[in-house]
Amino acid sequence: MEILNDFKFSHKEDIESACLLGEVRGSDGLRPLKELKDKVVEIQGPLIEEPSEGIQIPAGSAISRALKKGAEPRLIVTDLDGDVQKQLETNLGGVPAILHAHGDNMDMIKEWAPRFLGHVVSTCQCEPLENVYNFGGFTDGDRAVFLADHFGAQEIILNGWDFEHPARDTGFIKKKKLRWAKRLIALVDTPISYIH
Repeated sequence: MEILNDFKFSHKEDIESACLLGEVRGSDGLRPLKELKDKVVEIQGPLIEEPSEGIQIPAGSAISRALKKGAEPRLIVTDLDGDVQKQLETNLGGVPAILHAHGDNMDMIKEWAPRFLGHVVSTCQCEPLENVYNFGGFTDGDRAVFLADHFGAQEIILNGWDFEHPARDTGFIKKKKLRWAKRLIALVDTPISYIH
């Protein structure tokens, strides 16, 4: 609720968005996330230069650059912004997608979520539903971190993240979101290292 109050986001709309995602897509099971247990997990950000080791997870808008740099994603995490077409193609190519609902992406959910015909796990930032989960986090990047932590990753590598200087959309809101992401990631118990 502290984040919602800080951004003046609507809890009611978060719930509506989660219900919508549950209706139009839902989840296909947690098997891909359970495979994170005891693994090194690399969460790839928009400034990634070279993939390193472990299970690679591009977060949000990082997908296009990560693929150009030779990444081999095992999961993608998105709230359906950035290069959604590339995210869709990656999912249809066999990579499970973690789709996220929040109050201001309902139009994107309607347009895109039903087209993700590969494996999908739907998530939200309000009370979870039967087929829409809440593992914690706020932005694509820190939600990926919370996923890895929740499912027992041995270590998390953040590759290509800059919490002070966004790669795109350098407005105040984006910078504020990144400050929250940094604050939330600090709460995670799994060891975290950084590659800039």
